[in-house]
Amino acid sequence: MAIVLNNFREKQRYKKENFERKVLRDLSLANIKKEFQRLFQPFFQYSLLYQNDIEDACIDMAIDSYLLGAGYSRFAYHGETLEKIKDRSYEKQKAIADGLFEYWQFWCWGTEMMMESLHLCCEAFVHVWWMEGYRNGEKRYRMKLQ
Repeated sequence: MAIVLNNFREKQRYKKENFERKVLRDLSLANIKKEFQRLFQPFFQYSLLYQNDIEDACIDMAIDSYLLGAGYSRFAYHGETLEKIKDRSYEKQKAIADGLFEYWQFWCWGTEMMMESLHLCCEAFVHVWWMEGYRNGEKRYRMKLQ
């Protein structure tokens, strides 16, 4: 008879990875690319050479924010309001948006006003994918598919 000893952290990590794997099945790369084109198209005139690199970084950040939103959707299942959940995840969401903006700053240049609008676009991009992940995670929790 084999005895397997798992500590709480290993089990918690396993459940989180399993949930993320299931939630990622609902994510469409085509939708991410479409949203990327919609939001960031005006900024390509400032960064013509590295569009594919920027797009790849944006896709990575979209996936991160999607998984973040899906992870925080469990609080809705336990009765918290969306506003409280947004407040709870604000710091992590802001860190992702700031990281994306810093990456854009590395590859492009422009006026201060243009950079402010770029920062707002980065925040909007992260928020859109956070909300998408939140909705899908909430749906999975409601349907008991976690």
